[in-house]
Amino acid sequence: MLPVSWDPVLIGISCLVAFFAAFIALDSAGKIAVSGKHSALFWRITGGATLGMGIWSMHFIGMLAMKMPVTMSYDISLTLVSLLAAIAASMLSITIAVNGVILTRKNLLLATLTLSSGIVAMHYVGMSALRVENGIRWSPLLVAASIVIAVTASGVGLWLAFSLRLNSRGALVNRMAAAIVMGLAIAAMHYTGMSAATFSLHAHASDGGVSELGLSVWVSATTLALLGVMLVISILDSQRRTSRLTEHLQRFNQQLAQQGHYDGLTGLANRTQIDLNIERCIENALPNRQHFALLFMDLDRFRLVNDAWGTHVGNHLLLSVANRISSCLSANMTLARLSGDEFILLAPDTDAHDAADLATRIAERLKCPFYESGQIIQVSLSMGISLFPDHGVTLHDLKLRADTAMYNIKQQGRNGWAIYHDSMMQKAWEGARFLQDLTQALALNQFELWYQPKFDAQQLTLCGFEALLRWRHPVKGVLLPGRFLDLLEKSGQMVPVGRWVIDEACRQLRLWSDEGHGDWSLSVNLSAAQFGQEDIYEQVSNALTRYGVSPVRLTLELTESTALCNPERSIAILNDFARLGVTVSIDNFGTGYSNLLALKNLPARELKIDKRVVKELRENGKNIKIVSAIIDIALTMNMNVVAEGIETLEQKQLLTQMGCGQLQGYLPGRPVPAQEIPALLENSPFRRA
Repeated sequence: MLPVSWDPVLIGISCLVAFFAAFIALDSAGKIAVSGKHSALFWRITGGATLGMGIWSMHFIGMLAMKMPVTMSYDISLTLVSLLAAIAASMLSITIAVNGVILTRKNLLLATLTLSSGIVAMHYVGMSALRVENGIRWSPLLVAASIVIAVTASGVGLWLAFSLRLNSRGALVNRMAAAIVMGLAIAAMHYTGMSAATFSLHAHASDGGVSELGLSVWVSATTLALLGVMLVISILDSQRRTSRLTEHLQRFNQQLAQQGHYDGLTGLANRTQIDLNIERCIENALPNRQHFALLFMDLDRFRLVNDAWGTHVGNHLLLSVANRISSCLSANMTLARLSGDEFILLAPDTDAHDAADLATRIAERLKCPFYESGQIIQVSLSMGISLFPDHGVTLHDLKLRADTAMYNIKQQGRNGWAIYHDSMMQKAWEGARFLQDLTQALALNQFELWYQPKFDAQQLTLCGFEALLRWRHPVKGVLLPGRFLDLLEKSGQMVPVGRWVIDEACRQLRLWSDEGHGDWSLSVNLSAAQFGQEDIYEQVSNALTRYGVSPVRLTLELTESTALCNPERSIAILNDFARLGVTVSIDNFGTGYSNLLALKNLPARELKIDKRVVKELRENGKNIKIVSAIIDIALTMNMNVVAEGIETLEQKQLLTQMGCGQLQGYLPGRPVPAQEIPALLENSPFRRA
C-alpha cells in the first residue's frame, strides 16, 4: 500500500471553499422568494451552479491535499461528469427546497436525497477520474459511512437554510449555520470517502489526462472567479434591494405624514395640521399683538344631500365646496377640513373688518348652485369668527369662540356669519346647562302630568281628560312642552319620557277608580319616536295590566303624519289597540296637508280639530265651511270629533251647532295637576257629570 500524507493548509482551504460556496449559494437561493419570475430563474441557476462548483472544487482541492509518491493525472471526461453531477444535484435540490412558502417534510426529504446523491456521485465519479493502474481498493464500511454523513448533513443544512427563511431576523444566522453544516458535510463526506480508498504499492499513473498541477490551476482559477463574481453580484443585489426598500420606506413615511396632517378627500389640512398652524401663528403674533382671524364653517343641512343622493355625491360636493372657498383665499391663509362638513380657516394679518369682508365673499361664492352627478344642489354656510387677541390668546379659546359664533348663526336660521361676542357664550352656556338639566329631569322626578278636561258639547258634561306633560324646573318653575319638547327629541329622551307618561297615566286612572271616578277616561299623546318603537303595544298593554285599568278608559292620540308615515305598520298596530279596547285619536287635524280620505283605513274612532283652526273660527268666515265639512265627513266615518282650543262662547256655540262631539280648551277648563281637579270642576262654566 502506497504511503499517503495530507497537507493541512490545503485541507483548510478546501473546507473554506465549501463553506463560502454553500453560503453564497444559499444566499442566492434566499433571493428567489422575493424576486420576479426572471430574477428567480437567475438565482436558481446561479445558486445551484455556485453550490455545485463549490462542492466539486472542494473535492479536487482535497484531492490535492493528499500527497503520494506518484504523479497523478485525471480523466477529463469523468472530471466534467463529476462537475455536472454536482451542479445538477445542487440546482434541483434548491428548486425543491424553495417550492412553497414553507419547507414541507416531503420537500425536505426529496431535496436531501437529491443533494446528498449529487455529493456522493460527484465524489466517487471524481475519484474514478484518477488515472491509476493496478486500481484502488475500497472499504465498504467507510463508503457507507460517507454516504450516511452526506445524507444527514445535507438534510440538516437544508433545514437550517430553508425551513425558517420567513424569519427575516434570523435569516443571516440560519444561513451561516447552514453553510457551516453543509461545508462540514461535504468535507466530512469527502475525507471519509478518501479514507475508504487504499492504493496498491504497484499503482502508478496512466498516460494521458490532465495533470494534477494543471487541474489544480484550472480548478482554483475557475472557483475563485465564480465565487468572486457571485459574491459581487449578491452584494450589488442586496444594495439595490436595500436602496429600493429605503425608497419605499421614505415614500411610506411621506404617505403617513400626508395622512397624519392632511385630509384624504379634499387634500386640505386636517385637524392636527391646522392646530399646529394656529399655534405657530399665535407664537408669531404674541410679541407684537398682531391680529389674525379664525373662521369656523359648517355646511347647512348637508346630511340631506347624503340621505337623498348618497355619500358619493356628498363627497363630490365637499370637494367642490373646498375648491370654491379656496378660490376666495390669499396665499398665506390655511383652510382645513375638520370632519364631515366642518371646515376651519386661519387668516393671518386679518382684523374684524377684513374678516367680515372675507366671510361675505365666501358666502357669495357659495350662492351659485353646484352641479354634482347630474343633480343641481344648493347649499349654504354658517360661519363663526373669532379674532386674536380680542377673543383669546390660546388655541382652545379661539376655536371655542369661533365655534360658539357659528352655532349662534345655526340657531338663528343658518346661512350667515357672525363675529363672536360675550353674550353668545352666555347663551350657549345657558343652553348647555338647560339641556343638562333636561337629561336629568326624569331621574329626578321633575316631570309631571297635568290634566285638561273634555266636555260633551251638547250636554256640557265631563267626558274625560287629556294628560299634558309639564317640567317643574328647580329654578325656572313649571315649563310647558314648547320649551323643551324639541330638546327631548334631539337628545333621545323622548322615548323614555314617553314610556313614563304611559305608566303615569295608567297609575292616575287607577287612583281615580279608587276615588270613585271609574268612568273618567284619559287621553295620552304618542310622539312619532314613541309610536315607532317596536314594543309600543306591549308598553301600553303591560301598563294597563299592571294597574288593573280597563283599556276603554285610555285614548292614544297621534298626529296624522305619524299615523300615515308607515301605513301598513300603523294599521296593524292600531288594529291591535282597537281589539284591546283602547281608543285611537287623530290629533292636530286641519293643519298643513290633511286628508280625511287617507284616514278611512285607519281604525281611529276620534278626530281632534287643531286649536289653530278653532282660533280662526268666525261666523260667516272661510274656516267655518272647512270645519263643518271635516265634522260631517268624520261623523259619516263613525268618528267622534273633539275640538281643542275653545276660548270663547262663540267658538263653543258654532262647533256645537256643527255637530262637534266634545270640547276642550281654556273656556271649559285649563290644565291643572291632579290634586286641583276638584276645584277646577267646581269653577268650570260647564256642568260636572
